[in-house]
Amino acid sequence: MRRLTGALLGSCSILRRSAASPLCVSQAPPLLLFASRCFSVTSTLHATPSTGADAASGSGGQEVSITDQSGKAVDVAPLHNFADLKGAPKWLAEGLSELGYPSTTNVQKFTIPLLADGHHAIGLAPTGSGKTVAFAVPALMSLKRNPDNSPAVLILVPTRELVQQTIKVFQSLGRGQVRVSGAYGGTPRDLQARSLHSGCDVLVACPGRLKDFLDSGDVSIRNLSLLVFDEADRLLDMGFSVVLDEIMGYLDSSASPQTMMWSATWPESVQALADKYLAESHVLIRAGTAGTGLQVNMDIKQEFFFHSTFAERIEKLGALVEAGTIDDNTDKLILFVERQTDTESTANAFSNRLGIDSRYVGVIHGGLSQRSRDKVMRQFKDNHVRILVATDVAARGLDIPDVTCVVNFQAPKGIDSYCHRIGRTGRAGRSGTAYTFLGPSDGALAADLIDYLGRSKCNPPPELANLVDLHRGRTQFQQQRLRGRGRGGRSRGGGGGGRFARDYQEPHHRQSGDSRRNTAGGISSALDW
Repeated sequence: MRRLTGALLGSCSILRRSAASPLCVSQAPPLLLFASRCFSVTSTLHATPSTGADAASGSGGQEVSITDQSGKAVDVAPLHNFADLKGAPKWLAEGLSELGYPSTTNVQKFTIPLLADGHHAIGLAPTGSGKTVAFAVPALMSLKRNPDNSPAVLILVPTRELVQQTIKVFQSLGRGQVRVSGAYGGTPRDLQARSLHSGCDVLVACPGRLKDFLDSGDVSIRNLSLLVFDEADRLLDMGFSVVLDEIMGYLDSSASPQTMMWSATWPESVQALADKYLAESHVLIRAGTAGTGLQVNMDIKQEFFFHSTFAERIEKLGALVEAGTIDDNTDKLILFVERQTDTESTANAFSNRLGIDSRYVGVIHGGLSQRSRDKVMRQFKDNHVRILVATDVAARGLDIPDVTCVVNFQAPKGIDSYCHRIGRTGRAGRSGTAYTFLGPSDGALAADLIDYLGRSKCNPPPELANLVDLHRGRTQFQQQRLRGRGRGGRSRGGGGGGRFARDYQEPHHRQSGDSRRNTAGGISSALDW
């Protein structure tokens, strides 16, 4: 088991990055008879940032900028180590020491001083940047228990997984001195209500369940001192905008809790939410890329494999496993598929290819009960299971710092899902690798990947552009066929449909090796499909 995981999770043995050139775009020799090409891209955005007052850099190589509402740079004395934290209760210092963080991440070193000074803030940061600890530490430093036992700190998050992980952080730091409760669906309501009735200092909640508790009078948020919107973009994507407004209506009219909002993206909807609930004096923290849109984690190495069939992808992963070139003592893998029905089949095929017991490959998807999902995640966190096959249900909010590799076995439909999937590795300043398999149906994603890699300061592999062309050609061919049928005849090009149609259809025909090699022309040949 140890050998298989390390070989799979490490960098592909046929890819080598020169110290003189941080960008590596290498073509792999075929491992199979018709093996597709493998490309590795590594960001070049690891240079020293600008020396202006608005830029700072630290561990992880990410640039951080802090500006006020007018765009003017804000000077902040960074907190480089948790040992330098002043005024922390003894139990909090012990909690930080037990967590064993060697130093603060870039996000933490600026966010903690800002929140400790009472600033309202917006944080734009890639996943895995240590943002939970960044707001948990100042929240606990200034925590004062309310006389009515209502929560003083409220953290709103989009998923129950993120609720559980945030609770764990607060409990680890609080060391029994802080009452932490959760409110989320999928578990008995009465159990959560009893926890709230007994009193809570910190409440981590999904909007729907929290609104239920507020309506029933099971909890009050009239005396909040800190309010955090975590993954605000996801909260809005999931349709919680109206519910958030209703929740805010339960705040005391004279209350003005310190407010922090985190988001991986910065669309107009999130900006509007910030304008509605944050004080005008808030500061803006940008970590990673300084532009708008999806934030880029520069600690993640991205590699692409152009294979079109299920069998080819399983074989490619098996070939990587058999390379056995990486020390696997601490390696963990999350393998993403698109459909719930594909989790079991992929896990079984992968374990069969490797000749291991399927019990060593965990499966998690939305169809499992909360108890079953929690069991699988405990096994994964405790290293009883080191390979996890998952749908996107595990992509958001999953915080397991030692995940070293993510595999998009089936590519997601959109760039947002891609960003958050690969964000399960390279967390809290650690490095990670993301492998993505692409096929003829992924042309739309390929176009977004080209833009995303460009903002990552990576040169996209040329195969991505070819894939985009193939997608456009296929779309044009389909449109021509529809127009032809509308005229009562067949489209131009007869049954073949032109070169793009033949290229797209060809991978689905079972041909002999020589036939397939000779007839795969144009873009299809370039992609080895």
